[in-house]
Amino acid sequence: MKSVSYHFSRVSIATVFALLGSLAYAQTGSAPAVTGSSTPSASASTAGNLVLARGPSGLQVTASDVASELSRMPEETRRIMATKVDTLQQIANNLLVRRVLAHEAEVNKLAQSAAVAATLGIARDRILSDARLAQMDAQNAPSDPTVLTYARQIYAANSEKYERPAQTRARHILLANTGPDAVTKANALLAQLRGGASFEELAKANSTDTGSAARGGDLGFFAAGQMVRPFEDALAKLAKPGDLSEPIESQFGIHIIKLEERREKGRQSFEQVQQQLMAEAKTAILNDARLQKVGAINKDIQIDEAAIQSFATSSGR
Repeated sequence: MKSVSYHFSRVSIATVFALLGSLAYAQTGSAPAVTGSSTPSASASTAGNLVLARGPSGLQVTASDVASELSRMPEETRRIMATKVDTLQQIANNLLVRRVLAHEAEVNKLAQSAAVAATLGIARDRILSDARLAQMDAQNAPSDPTVLTYARQIYAANSEKYERPAQTRARHILLANTGPDAVTKANALLAQLRGGASFEELAKANSTDTGSAARGGDLGFFAAGQMVRPFEDALAKLAKPGDLSEPIESQFGIHIIKLEERREKGRQSFEQVQQQLMAEAKTAILNDARLQKVGAINKDIQIDEAAIQSFATSSGR
């Protein structure tokens, strides 16, 4: 097995823990997923016990440890990070640093401190309560027809939210305004375009707007007022898709613009926003079940106001 050693002379301990924190707590607002079975298969158990990092005092980090850390991340982020060797090495390293420090804390009997013991209890409660919420979500998962009905209700109640202003989609090639040479180059590019050259390829090769250049100069859809005035004035003169502007100057440089599409003002249909609404509906249904559970628990909770007042008074001294 290849051994990987990290040298902390190059990375500050604060940076390590900052990264650990960002990895551990990049959450979507929902509890980590809980598998349906509490008894792993033999093959899963073997894979989970795979040792990924070893440290002092015989301490180790296994594949199960890293998988648990990954489970705290949003699903899409988790899928990406789970395939990046450098990222997995860093996660394993960070977990082992934490484990070594935790071991030293135990050796130094820090867990016997009332404050530390209380914090450990709260951390345990948080982990288990998150697991319970994830279990509830699985149990309360609504059917697709239920989610679709709820999504339609959201759309009907908030239809004005889906009003869309008139929008235009265009491409441009941007050249740095370096004087007469830039104007000459812009005119030469325009001549190539009028001769049938690909706007996309010329944008990729020549535009200084690197963001749109990678997309063939595509600026996507935008509403009136989002572009600088010289750009908008030139765009307004283009009548039909495919029309090209003369080179025009703005504070960003010299533009050649191609009109792609105009979209009239209107309301997005339910079908256009259905996926977004389905996600919102499912979240709302699950949150409602969570709130009902919390409400039921709250009915059996008794707050000792005198004790709270006493604690507040003593804390203020």
